[in-house]
Amino acid sequence: MTRSREQLMRCITEVSFAIDDVKLYLDTHPCDKDALEYYENYRQLRNEAIKEYRDCFGPISSYDVNAENVWTWVTEPWPWEGEC
Repeated sequence: MTRSREQLMRCITEVSFAIDDVKLYLDTHPCDKDALEYYENYRQLRNEAIKEYRDCFGPISSYDVNAENVWTWVTEPWPWEGEC
């Protein structure tokens, strides 16, 4: 089942927040195996969600732009149009 654009963006945002939070914790607790496992699990979830987003809706950031999709982002709704 393919998730909607909104569902994928929410997932990516939430998982990214969790990753950023655990990275801060790992700065002071680098040997915490549970935290390292948590980080790896959420990193994988984020990568999968980003891949699903790219496959369904195109580039999610400027890092995803290539020769085939360089201008497709301009045809999508803009943030102020309520799509982000």
